[in-house]
Amino acid sequence: MSDWKVRIDEAKNRLYLTLDGQLSVAEAEAAADEVIAKSGRLEPGFDEVNDMRTFKTTDEAALEHIERGKRGIVENGVAAVCRVVSESATGQMQFDRAGEGAEEYPVAKADSVEEAEKLLDSRRSG
Repeated sequence: MSDWKVRIDEAKNRLYLTLDGQLSVAEAEAAADEVIAKSGRLEPGFDEVNDMRTFKTTDEAALEHIERGKRGIVENGVAAVCRVVSESATGQMQFDRAGEGAEEYPVAKADSVEEAEKLLDSRRSG
């Protein structure tokens, strides 16, 4: 079983992406499309919390869409990303490798969404 969810908080200028399980190619494509569309509604300089605690290793074709999503947030002006780390070390490494060259933004890692939000908030105020 897999699932994904994308939401934005316009007041915080923040995108939230949750990836759960092993995404199919179609799911990865739909998630990337929604990430790009919703990040385009935020002001340049937005940040992202990516909750991937339960993300599992996926198909190489699905990773192409993950890479496209990473490029899309760069084009829409992402300033920083904080990833809530995966239970699957392999899934985490696979996600990190997808689109490595596209990540022109700082990436931090956290153990919870709350910790990720605090890290991104402190970056803005710091």
